[in-house]
Amino acid sequence: MTAIDGAATQAKESVPTRLPSLTALRIIAASLVFIGHGLIFPLFRNDDVNEVYGILAHNTGSVGVAFFFVLSGFVLTWSARSADSTGAFYRRRFFKIFPNHVVVYLGVLALMLIAGLPVMLGPTLASLPLVQGFLPDPNYHLFAVNGVTWSLSVELLFYALFPVLLPLVNRIRPQRLWLTAGLFTAGAMLLPVIARAALPDAPLSPMSTTLSWTEQWFVYFFPPARLFEFLVGMVMARILLSGRWIGLRTMLPALLLVVVYVATVPLSLMDGYQSVLLVPMALLITAAAASDVAGRPSLLNNRPMVWLGEISYAFFLVHVHVLFLLHAAVNGQLGVRAAYQPYQFDTFTGIAFLVGVYLVCILVSWALYALVERPAMRLWAYPRREQAPAVPR
Repeated sequence: MTAIDGAATQAKESVPTRLPSLTALRIIAASLVFIGHGLIFPLFRNDDVNEVYGILAHNTGSVGVAFFFVLSGFVLTWSARSADSTGAFYRRRFFKIFPNHVVVYLGVLALMLIAGLPVMLGPTLASLPLVQGFLPDPNYHLFAVNGVTWSLSVELLFYALFPVLLPLVNRIRPQRLWLTAGLFTAGAMLLPVIARAALPDAPLSPMSTTLSWTEQWFVYFFPPARLFEFLVGMVMARILLSGRWIGLRTMLPALLLVVVYVATVPLSLMDGYQSVLLVPMALLITAAAASDVAGRPSLLNNRPMVWLGEISYAFFLVHVHVLFLLHAAVNGQLGVRAAYQPYQFDTFTGIAFLVGVYLVCILVSWALYALVERPAMRLWAYPRREQAPAVPR
């Protein structure tokens, strides 16, 4: 990877590399995605309860995914070091992403075969190397083995471009960093306008009431369109490193995020409006990192939250399948990829069921992290002479 030049190198290597609060924020983002996927089937017998849950949670998944993208840009920029190489960076990223992904992919594929579900060759093959996000055919998203991994297509693009983007971001003058962050945010907000002006408006997307599939794919699933979020994260890391941070504590950005989320409840953020929350997300991530740099204890940087953050990638990969399997098991079915007859609960039991599923997801994620992710990183992600760093990379 291109070395970070001049004052930027000195600034980066004179601050702590470990940002436990950002690790903890990962489980919050993953939990938002879990809450959103609880809407795949109406869980409650009471239609009013289903409606309230739908209103409150229908955008949580979009927020969680966007948060991951901003966080990736911040963490990779913060943890980059001048002595690093492009090959070493790619090696770490590969062994961080693929071992867990392949294990879950093979497990879900085996369950599909046992359940007698049809296996579509194109989506099945495309979702193994994680290229489905680049393909505009909706079948590659609807029939991928593990549907949530479309976002890993986006992350892989981030990783591929990061060695090129980092020197460019590092060349931005400190006094122009805030302006640059604003321009990238504006670029993200313009994408729905561009999609509606330039792309066909039919047929309607199965995941939208207002956009064609082509429009929704472009504004939400197409990896290059999500680069703005990653770039905002990169620039925010530079802002903190260059001493341009405005000193906000985490409470204010967190409250702002909640307020903006509530204000956008009438919208479907999957229609390209996830960028409306870019500002509070970027401020929250930077404020949490600044708190760690200052050495302040918080609700985020305690050991349980950091541990949950460490297993959050595994949680993200398995949560929807655990939800399906346990939901179907209530009726004695094998629930794979939502191919089962859903059971509906009374209000209290339904909430208890969701909490129970969440706890089982934690246990399964811990097992995957301990048995696959950690050993793979320890054995293959670093040369034997190189000690693994404390910051998640």
